Amino acid sequence: MAIDCKRFCPEVRLCCQETEMTITRKDAKRINALGYSTSDYSHRVIGSFSELKNVDGHCYFYDPASKECKIYEARPEGCRWYPVVYHYTKRKCLGDDVCPASPNLTRTEIRNVCHKVRRLVEELRREAAHGESPC
Repeated sequence: MAIDCKRFCPEVRLCCQETEMTITRKDAKRINALGYSTSDYSHRVIGSFSELKNVDGHCYFYDPASKECKIYEARPEGCRWYPVVYHYTKRKCLGDDVCPASPNLTRTEIRNVCHKVRRLVEELRREAAHGESPC
């Protein structure tokens, strides 16, 4: 079960503005199946990670007119679990301070997705370490 961003953030979608969302090969495969090309929506960043591109200050897939994601059902895993993030040094999941909706998260909601967020972080690190990021 993903975090429902429409419930948490019905208006602003700050997470879609100047995004730094990293993506996995599975994310890219799912998005490419919709007819997109990896080079159109992602780029490589420091540490061999791949991130979604920003266009005019927002995520490539964000539609400012409707304030919705064009690929919501196929969005990257990181988007699905946000604003739950894994704090690597504290070794626990928590709500991202940057997100104004984080205070609305319950401990149960964080706990329910934490194992998925941790698994995603490990997958991203493994792909980057082996040069296997999508772009």
